[in-house]
Formats: sequence, C-alpha cells, structure tokens
Amino acid sequence: MNQFTVSVWGDEAFSAVLSQKSVPQIISIIIRDTSPPLYNLTEHFWFKLFGNSEVAIRALSFLYFLIAVLFVYKIGSYLWNKNAGLIAALLTFLNPFFFIYAFEGRMYSLLAATVTASFYFFLSKKWKWYVVATTLALYTHHFAIFAVFTQGLWFLKEFFFGKRKVAYSILKSFALVAVLYSPWILPLYGQTKMVGGGFWLGTPTLVDLRNLIYNYLAEGIKHRLAQPALYLAFAIVILRRWLADKEKSLVLLSWFFVPIVLTWVVSQKFQSIFFDRYLLYTIPAAMLLLGSNLRRYSYIFLTPLILFFVIMDVFYFTHPTKLPFRDLATYVREVQKGDDYLINWNSASHHLWESKYYGLSAPLYNPGKALPFFVGTALMTKDDVVSSIPKKVDSHTVARVGVITSGSIDETSLPGYTRGEAKTFSDLKFVWFDKI
Repeated sequence: MNQFTVSVWGDEAFSAVLSQKSVPQIISIIIRDTSPPLYNLTEHFWFKLFGNSEVAIRALSFLYFLIAVLFVYKIGSYLWNKNAGLIAALLTFLNPFFFIYAFEGRMYSLLAATVTASFYFFLSKKWKWYVVATTLALYTHHFAIFAVFTQGLWFLKEFFFGKRKVAYSILKSFALVAVLYSPWILPLYGQTKMVGGGFWLGTPTLVDLRNLIYNYLAEGIKHRLAQPALYLAFAIVILRRWLADKEKSLVLLSWFFVPIVLTWVVSQKFQSIFFDRYLLYTIPAAMLLLGSNLRRYSYIFLTPLILFFVIMDVFYFTHPTKLPFRDLATYVREVQKGDDYLINWNSASHHLWESKYYGLSAPLYNPGKALPFFVGTALMTKDDVVSSIPKKVDSHTVARVGVITSGSIDETSLPGYTRGEAKTFSDLKFVWFDKI
C-alpha cells in the first residue's frame, strides 16, 4: 500500500463522484459549492482516458505537481542560473507539505502548478502566457486572487518607481484576465456569500500563523526529523546572501508572505478562510529562496536538509494514513444480504462520498437539523439523506441495518433496533443493527 493505491477519502471521493458527471452538470453543481470548476473538468476528461481508479486520481494530481516543480526550475534558472533552478526544484519536489498534496485527488496541485506558472511568466514578461496561466489559476481556486494581489503590488512598484512600459503591459494583462474570468464573477459572488454565512474554520491565532510557515518550510510531515529539518532551513535562510539580487529576493518573499499574512488578517475581521492547503502555492517561493544565493558553506546545511526531506517523504509515501474504506466496502459486499439497509452515520464527519465512489448505497442518516453546505450538499440528491429508517426497501422488509461511521460506536443508535456485531477498519467502523 502506498499513496497512489490507498483508499480515497471524503473530499477526494466528492471530487471523483462529481467529475464523473457531464460537463454541464459539473458546472451547475460546483456553482452551488465553494470552488471554481477547472480541476473537476480536467478530472472528468482524465477519467475518460485512464479510468477513475485511485491510481488514476492520484496520477493526475502528481502530474500537476511535476508541472509546478518544472516551473520552479524555470524561475530559478531565469532569476539566477540552472544550478539554483535545480536545487530549488529538488527542494520543492521533496518539500514535505508540498509532497503530501502531490497525491491528493483535489485541486491543490493544479493550483500550485498554475500559480507557479503565472509567476514565471510574470517575471519573464511573457504576457500572453501570463494571461493564460493566471486565468487557469483563478478558475482552479479562489485563493489564486491573493497571488494576483501580490503581483499587483509589483505593478505599483513598476508604475511609480520602475518602467512605465512594463507597468502598462502588466495592467493590460490584468484587464484581459479580468475579462476572461468575468463569466465566473456571479458564481463567485454567490459562493462568497455562502461562505460568509458560516464556515467550519475557526479564527486563526499567531501560533497558527507560525505553524503554517514552519510546515511550509520543513515540518509538513509529522516525523522525528521534521524539527531538525526546520533548524537546517533556518540556517540556510540566515546564511543566504540577501544583499545580492535584493529585488529578486523581495519578489519571492512577497510571493511567500503576502498571501499568507493577508488571509490571516482577513480571517481576523471577517469569516475565517485561513487554511494551510489553500495557500500551498506559496511553498515554491520559499524553496526558491532556500535554493538561491547560497554561500559555499550553505551546503553543509543543504545536504542534510535534502536527506531529511527524502527520509520523511519515503516514510509518508509508504505509510498512508487515509482510512481504508476500500476494505470496508469489500467486507460489506461480501456479507450484505438482500434485505439489509445501509446508512452513513452523521458523526463529526460522514462517508457518503466514499460510499458512492466504492459502490455502496448508504444514504446519510440525519434526523436532526439541516446539513451545512460545506459537507457537500450541492452534490447530494434527495435520496442521499434520510431522516428515518424505511420499513421496506424494494418490497423487502428491513430487518438489519448496517451503519458506517468513523465516530464512536457508542454514539450510534437506531429507534427500534438493537446494536449487534461491529467490524473495525482502523478508525472506520461498520456496525450491524438488528430489528427488535
């Protein structure tokens, strides 16, 4: 078992189920959710070519991950030299937090790839390609706007203190991006209002801000080498030749810090939106800083840092922690009888999307209040949620109910049924209930 073959989890399964629908359905459903449609559209066509297995899902994300690494190399080579580009690309590939999302069947690798490409074309003044990459980034995730905001600061710098001709090229590029993104403005407004009405993220503290930066630098995988790796990264940062190519370094610093700090500040006054995976596209900037303007003795710290990254990544790749839902689904199919009825228990999280992906008909049991939008209600149909156990299904009397949960078995109870055999799959549980 590894990160390519491990079972999909809730968000990945949500994306996979959505991406198997038609293109018009994907767009109409995702408008009622919280993200733009590009990732699901690309996954839709990827499935047509390679199927929708776990490996296919992760391979698409890994491809986007490699594209991001490629553009890190191109930025390092453009700003400094090929050696700096190679070191920065290697650090980005091995960066523990970035490495995690190389195998996540969601839009985060695509976000990193498009934003990194956007910065490459911005820095190299290739404006047509900049417009393409930036538009794709905005259609991938709303947080790409913070990258564009950072680029806007450099537009102001060029306009007031640099080359007006370059500033006008940037301005025209911004205008064209705005035109290309305009079809999504109305959906964006609706999604923003929806999130503004209540979200699951709490207000971040200064400790959260510090921890995010530490995770991005070296501590993204929880491992005994994570803290030593962080100290090595600090040493490289301190030893770096900051006075050489100051403007280039400042560009990378702004790419790294501005989106992070800005979302943290916004989250203090408004609805919290501060979340580590939403901002991972800043990691390439940090790795470019670590890989450039090195002093000769920086390699004393760089070499063990790379080694520690490799060890942590190999451990992560070979020790997947996602819940083994495929094993649970296999067990259920082996023992399920024709008159059994399956449900998903609405605990701290539910597993409706994994159930759908793995072919189990198990609606979400929700006899209480209405579900919040962020659990995937946009994709739910009327048959996906039940408030009571039906007496009959397909003319069969329901005599036994199977409950899927990752919460405590003790919290599960069904009126008119008594709890029976339970089967555990890591933190997943499957509990049988027999009719009294």
